Amino acid sequence: MILLVILTQWYVRKISGRIQFRRGPTRTGPTGILQPLADFIKLLSKEDVVNKYGLKYSPLAAIVLAIGSLISLSLVTPLAITPIHAPYDFLIIAYAILLAPFALAYLALSAPNPYSSIASGRYLALLISADPAYIATHLVPVILAAKYFNTYFSTYLTSTVSHQLWTVSLTSAIAMAISSVAGFLSLMAVLMIKPFDFPEAETELYWGLFTELGGPRLAMGFFLKFLEKIVFPLIYVMLFLGGVWPAEPGSWLASTIVVLIKYVVLLTLITVIDNSMPRFRPDQGVRFLWKYCYTLALLGLAVAILS
Repeated sequence: MILLVILTQWYVRKISGRIQFRRGPTRTGPTGILQPLADFIKLLSKEDVVNKYGLKYSPLAAIVLAIGSLISLSLVTPLAITPIHAPYDFLIIAYAILLAPFALAYLALSAPNPYSSIASGRYLALLISADPAYIATHLVPVILAAKYFNTYFSTYLTSTVSHQLWTVSLTSAIAMAISSVAGFLSLMAVLMIKPFDFPEAETELYWGLFTELGGPRLAMGFFLKFLEKIVFPLIYVMLFLGGVWPAEPGSWLASTIVVLIKYVVLLTLITVIDNSMPRFRPDQGVRFLWKYCYTLALLGLAVAILS
C-alpha cells in the first residue's frame, strides 16, 4: 500500500504538471518517481513543532487509526491474495471509510489557527453533505447483489458479480446507472476534487486544512489523503465498474491487473477534472450536493429496494 501511495502521488503530480504545462517531479529517481518518497521522508525527519495551545498526541492517534483503517480495507479488495469477506461486512467497511475524513478534520482543528478553523468548518459541512450520499450509493450494488446472487451484503462478493448487475434486469440497470453518477459526484466531494475543494482553497485560505501543520503531522496528513485517493476509487471500481471482470476472481494476478487498469483510468479522469474545473463557493458546493447528489442517491436506493 505504501508503494501504491508513492506511485499514485507521482502519477497525479505528473498528470497535473502536463495539464498545467509543467514537467512535474523530475529530480529524485527515474523521471522523478521517488520524489514523493523523498518528500515524505523529509517531512517525517523534521521536528514535530506544536502550537502552545494545540493538541499534541490525540490528533496523531486519530491519524494513525485512520491510516490503519484504510490500509486494512485493502484486504477486502482484489489486491489482496486472499480477500477477506463476511456477511454484512459492508457496514464495517462503511465505518472504516468514514473514519479517515473526520480524522483529517480533527487534525486540522487541533491547532488554533483561523485559516485551518475556517477550512475545517467547510470540510465538515462538505462531509455532512457528501458522506451519507456516498454510502447510500455504494449500498445500491450491495443490495442488488444480495437480492439476485445471494452475496449476503458482502462488499467483495458483490464486486465479483457487479458486472452482471448492469444486465440482470432493467430496474437493476437503472439503479446502477443512477447510483454510479451519484457515487462519482460524492466520490469527488469526499476527495475534495474540484469543484468541491473549497475546504482547501489554497489561494483563499492560505493552505486550508494543512495551514498550521508541518513536519511529521503534515506527512501523516498527506499520506492519509493519498490513501483516500487509492481506497475510495478502488471501492468504486469494485462496485460500479465491474470489479475484476473480465478476469476470473480466482486468478489473483489477472484480477489485480484488471482492477489496477480500471483504477488508473478512473484516477486519470479525476485528476483531469481536478485540474480543469473551477471551484464552488462553499454554499454552492453544499447546495449542489443536497440538490442533485442526494436526490440521485436516494432515487437509486429506492429503485434498488423496490426492484
